Amino acid sequence: MKYAKKRAQLLGATKNLLATLAQTAPEQELLRASIEGLMELIQVKYGAITILDDHGNLSQFVHAGLTDEQARHGMSPPRGTGLLGVVIQQNLILRLDDMTKDPRSQGFPPGHPAMTSLLAVPISNLDRVYGRIYLCDKFDKNPFSDEDQELAISFANAISLLLDNARKLNQLEKSQHQLLHTAFHDALTGLPNRVLLSDRISQALCHANRNQTQLAVLFCDLDGFKTVNDTFGHRAGDHVLKTMGERFVNCVRGDDTVARFGGDEFVFVLPEVESVEHTRTVAQKILDTISQLIHIDGHDLVLCGSIGIALYPLDGEETESLVKNADLAMYKAKKQGKNNYQFFEEKLLAECPPQSAAHKRNYGMDAATTSAATH
Repeated sequence: MKYAKKRAQLLGATKNLLATLAQTAPEQELLRASIEGLMELIQVKYGAITILDDHGNLSQFVHAGLTDEQARHGMSPPRGTGLLGVVIQQNLILRLDDMTKDPRSQGFPPGHPAMTSLLAVPISNLDRVYGRIYLCDKFDKNPFSDEDQELAISFANAISLLLDNARKLNQLEKSQHQLLHTAFHDALTGLPNRVLLSDRISQALCHANRNQTQLAVLFCDLDGFKTVNDTFGHRAGDHVLKTMGERFVNCVRGDDTVARFGGDEFVFVLPEVESVEHTRTVAQKILDTISQLIHIDGHDLVLCGSIGIALYPLDGEETESLVKNADLAMYKAKKQGKNNYQFFEEKLLAECPPQSAAHKRNYGMDAATTSAATH
């Protein structure tokens, strides 16, 4: 009858653990509630839960009945030696009336209270061992019973299922985050791709329209990049693009957007542009950044760039028109000798022949080139 009551208490304690997890309590609080609940059921003086990370290193150590100073003497990852190490490494249960007489016992470290009886169970699910629970010295000084062992095993199983569920949810969240990042970022540079660029421009347009401010879209092309690919190979070309992407992010404001449009083309979005002069300053800063040395396989490379600039609302009021007009201005910069920036002018629409690359270009924001090898 007494055992049946304990089983009912165990079921209630397990439900409390599930409720704790549902409230997204920190793992340490979950473990503390677990060991304290189990110790109360079995009536023991000392108890602890050890949790390991994916590499077998100590991740969590929650104890009861010990002071923090006493517990620190026993906090070390299991190495397969000693009684508690055996529990982890061999995924087995230990129940000893006097642990000091067991040949595997390595004694107690200085400052650690002496203990006699031991009940230690692994926290495991299938082949995954998460850690261990150990209990020492019942208040009534009796050895641990079969009932005590079954309670401890049931409790360890409940904890392992909770930890397994929590970590699967964590892995799922990480996978979803990675998928979202892949969908909206360029795989090579990590910069926003066309999809995210479109969203950033749309947000900037809404803000500019609401606050009656200007924004600028800068279309930048690396002059001479094809020569890098042809001379040093696509691996070197990818290195250049990654390096430029990192430098571009560092040369603009935190609220500005730097996106890889495709190949060796980058688009900058500058919300809340105070003046045309501010845009000139940023454009020149980008050109100066491009002209910095890049070291590749023992060679020092110096590139230059051409930048086209379109301003809202003067040069367009929609995402695609702003990007297209900035691109047309970039072609003008190339015609002017490269390594310079040009602002969009209405006459560029007439000057750009229908057969030109600018007219044939797809300005859709639903794809992004990810490697220099495709340029």
